Formats: sequence, C-alpha cells, structure tokens
Amino acid sequence: MTQFKFSSVGFKIVAVLFLAVFLAAGCSRGPLSVEEETTEPQLLQRTIDESALASLSATELYAEQIISYKTGGRLSLFDVDLDVPAGAVANDTVFSIRIPDPAVFFNEFGTDGLVFDEPVTVTMSYRDANLTGVDETTIRIGWFDERTGHFEDISCKVDYANKVVTGQLDHFSAYGLISD
Repeated sequence: MTQFKFSSVGFKIVAVLFLAVFLAAGCSRGPLSVEEETTEPQLLQRTIDESALASLSATELYAEQIISYKTGGRLSLFDVDLDVPAGAVANDTVFSIRIPDPAVFFNEFGTDGLVFDEPVTVTMSYRDANLTGVDETTIRIGWFDERTGHFEDISCKVDYANKVVTGQLDHFSAYGLISD
C-alpha cells in the first residue's frame, strides 16, 4: 500500500512539472505551431493639402437628405455615394454622411444603427488617396465595430482603373476604406 501511494504522488509530481513546463514555454510557441501574423488594417489617407483641409467647415463635411421608402434615392458627399433602393427602409428616413476627419477615408453614415430591408450600395473613390506603401489589392471597405474596436470587412468590388470601391451595406455605422 505504501508503494501505491508513492507511485500516485510521484505521478502527480511529474504531471504538475510537465504542466508547469508546458505553460512556461507557451503553447503557441512550440516548433509545431504556426504563428499567425495579425496586422490591423489601416485607414487610407488623403493627399489633400493641409491648408485645404483646414479651410473645410463642418457644414462642408456633412450632408443629409430625407429619402423616400417608395422611390429610394442617392446621397453624395465628396468621394462617397449612397444609393438607397426603394423598400430599403419602412418609412421616409433621414440619411446622412459625416466626415469627421477629412485627412482619412472614414465616414459616419446615419441614421446610426439603421438596418435595411434591402441592401444600400456605397461607392467610395480613392482617387485622392496616398498609396505610398499601400498594396492596392488589399483596399476594401470595412465597418468599425465599436464593441471590438476593429474594422470588419464587407463584401465589395474594387475598380482599380477608376480607383473606386463598391459594397453592399445591411446597416449603418462608421465605414472606411482600409488596407493591409
């Protein structure tokens, strides 16, 4: 019986030591694991002259329009177009675009949190983007998830010749042109 207790204690000690070594080494750093390189996408920057940016007023960085649920409509501001189809919302609704910082391709679409019955098409031009160090094939539209603090990609198409990205939105929040 003494032999059994010693084996049981010895086994526990070996198990605890093994676990301690495993945890100290880090399970994701082993030679058989593959480390993923995760980089946050970056907002595209505009190449607009700083003095031109400084001269823009808040009213020039905001547009709103009531869009009919029966006919739909279009709202545009600078390099952003929202095309709202008929039936996207249940009632006539105020749609808005706000550019909080004209130095980056980041837009707040409102009414914030609005969910659509039919997708709304967003078209963003990046003709004025500073593409230094940017792989153009990684440019896409992402919505900013405030809960996670990260951009979430949306399905979109890029027209490289005209430097335009088009995507379908199912809800409103903040959207930006991002790249890796």
